[in-house]
Amino acid sequence: MGINLEKQHVLTKKEKWVMRVIYQSADKKDGTCLISPIEIFEKLPLDIEYEEHELDTIMSNLAIDGYFELTRSDKKGELVYCINMLQKGLAFARVERAFRSNVTFRLLLALGCGICSGLAAMGLRALIQYLMG
Repeated sequence: MGINLEKQHVLTKKEKWVMRVIYQSADKKDGTCLISPIEIFEKLPLDIEYEEHELDTIMSNLAIDGYFELTRSDKKGELVYCINMLQKGLAFARVERAFRSNVTFRLLLALGCGICSGLAAMGLRALIQYLMG
């Protein structure tokens, strides 16, 4: 089952954040959007460092992975990404929620099993003490 968990989520941390920004922009406009690198950088968290050349690579990788169709354009001398979300890109938010839900379930299951194991050990110890003396 651990393999399924990894297969669902193959994006790097930076790719996930860029994809979230793009998804939010494209979701408002029926899966299409025009967005500049500056607009993307403004919406990314400050605790993750991005370099300008990294963004172009990330955008290309996401397009190759089938999240969206990417066209680079020029608007008044500024680079603009023309994005048309594909099926995988439109399902991105649902997959993210499912992944988080799956991880939460696994953590709670592990916690529950740990508590039950501890209670069972305490019960066995009490039973052995009762039988011994």
